[in-house]
Amino acid sequence: MNKQGVEISHISAGFTAVLVGYTSSVMIVIQAATQAGANAAQVSSSLFALGLIMGVTSIGFSWYYKTPILTAWSTPGAAMLIGVVGEFSLKQVIGAYIISAGLITISGLIKPLTRGLSSIPPALASAMLASILLPFCVKAFMPLSNEPMLFCLLFISFILAKQWLPRYTMTILLIVAIGYAIHADVFNATIRQQFNLSISSPILISPEFNLLSILNISIPLYIITMLSQNLPGIAMLKNYGYQAHGKPLLFGTGISNILLAPFGVFSVNLAAISAAICMDSSVDDDPNQRYRATIWAGGFYILAGLWASAVVALFLALPESIGDMLAGLALMGTLLMCLHSAFDAVEYRESALLTFACTLSGISFLGIGAAVWGLLFGLAHLGITKNKSGK
Repeated sequence: MNKQGVEISHISAGFTAVLVGYTSSVMIVIQAATQAGANAAQVSSSLFALGLIMGVTSIGFSWYYKTPILTAWSTPGAAMLIGVVGEFSLKQVIGAYIISAGLITISGLIKPLTRGLSSIPPALASAMLASILLPFCVKAFMPLSNEPMLFCLLFISFILAKQWLPRYTMTILLIVAIGYAIHADVFNATIRQQFNLSISSPILISPEFNLLSILNISIPLYIITMLSQNLPGIAMLKNYGYQAHGKPLLFGTGISNILLAPFGVFSVNLAAISAAICMDSSVDDDPNQRYRATIWAGGFYILAGLWASAVVALFLALPESIGDMLAGLALMGTLLMCLHSAFDAVEYRESALLTFACTLSGISFLGIGAAVWGLLFGLAHLGITKNKSGK
């Protein structure tokens, strides 16, 4: 078999990685953009730029290092944004994206910054993430009260797919949801009329820098992206026996994010879970050839970005109840993982609980949001208890 030729296994792995990544979280990314005040064209621009930069970085990194390096957006980061971006103008949100990307770029150059971030106990970071994700998962059950037929159809589909085709659960759920919407004729008529297959175009949004938006958007987004995406992504590469190239990857994704943030790119980072699809032995018996799968994935990213307007129109046309269920059920697995990590270790439980409860409260004090306060309270409690115990 010619390793230099086209392999079906490379194409299918690349396509699956992109399909899983998009169907499991694109609804959350769209919600984050609309909450920031973006109109349909600006949301399309965001997904266009995201598809382009994820495609180019996946292809570029994979080809240069001959390693299966896949980039993605931060789903937990997008979930966090939904809760805070509405307090700021779209220009201020874009400015916050640039600052967050700048911090990631600096992390690729300054080791102590990355080490300092890595020193945050995973339990506390997971508790913060869990409290951000929990409201989305709870909303998935709200349609039961007023749309029981829809709820039962999607929930049963979710359970069956998780048992028999877990990798394609969200893809199956999306197909069922669209089928239901078509059958019940509940598509939003206004947005449905705007649906077309024309190629998307970028829309430039001038950034505006604001201290409160930096504290409430940039810092949490940076922490979440690093702890839930970049560091696990580097660990995933190491687990499969590949050299991680941490510094250039952080620097490269950070610079790329800075350049395209004015077009709506909130985060481009290393993929972890979806990247594993391209690293498995089923992709290729030769580990040195698996990078070709991520190159194909990059190509599919670019195609998805080119037709982002159709993707946006489709998801915005779905009723809100369907969107809530798709987003909530998509995040169930991540929520379970975060809760387990947050409360598994006895020595971190109380600190993690403080972080979880404070972040979930949604408080704001001195202009600083609950996510930052939650992490600060958890770290303070942990520091005091460790000093008292002499550890």
